[in-house]
Amino acid sequence: MDGKTRYACITLALEAAGTQITTLTGLMHGEQLGAVQQAFVEEDGFQCGHCTAGQIVSVEGLLRKPPDPTLEQIREGVSGVICRCGAYPHIFKAASRAAALKKGAR
Repeated sequence: MDGKTRYACITLALEAAGTQITTLTGLMHGEQLGAVQQAFVEEDGFQCGHCTAGQIVSVEGLLRKPPDPTLEQIREGVSGVICRCGAYPHIFKAASRAAALKKGAR
């Protein structure tokens, strides 16, 4: 919301009125996946998919601050989105891969 990561589950509609909202779909480039989305595919950063949208948006927000976060910064950055399947190692790898993709590394 206005460039800052917010949890939709605790945001009132009234708070969002008049703000710029970027959703998971808004991270795409036309029909192409954004860097974070692509990294989640490459690193198998999801299982059931319940938390995937929140994890991807959280990682996107994280990478807007330190472009090359440490593992501890990644863990903290996604700590508010609970993964019921325990795919955290893959999520952490996806976040690191996304940082590399955003830098232009292939």
